[in-house]
Amino acid sequence: MVNPLSDTCCALKNAERARKKEVVITPASKIIQQILRIFQRQAYIGEFERYDDGRQGKFKIALLGRINECAGLMRLNYKVNQFELLERRLLPAPGLGLIILSTNEGIMTMKEAEEKHIGGLTLCYIY
Repeated sequence: MVNPLSDTCCALKNAERARKKEVVITPASKIIQQILRIFQRQAYIGEFERYDDGRQGKFKIALLGRINECAGLMRLNYKVNQFELLERRLLPAPGLGLIILSTNEGIMTMKEAEEKHIGGLTLCYIY
């Protein structure tokens, strides 16, 4: 396990393709929890809960069948003026999907970072 966020995105995508109703993700971290909250707020996933298994913790996530592609990215730094290029490269159409960034004000979507005029490191994308 090199990148837990990438493994989480891959597990979500694979469970959606297999038409599962829920998926269990391990390990549970604060970064993954914040990203899952963003996915839930944008209605890509349903309710999720964190439970402790005595080791690293797990997330149990209800799936809604709305994920076509989800992938973790290399953490590269992007400035505000590079967001349009990044969106064209990763998403199938402008405004379709989300790109999640880690900024100095926390983890947020690319649109929120653009409104605040701050850049950040790319974490993952989903559509």
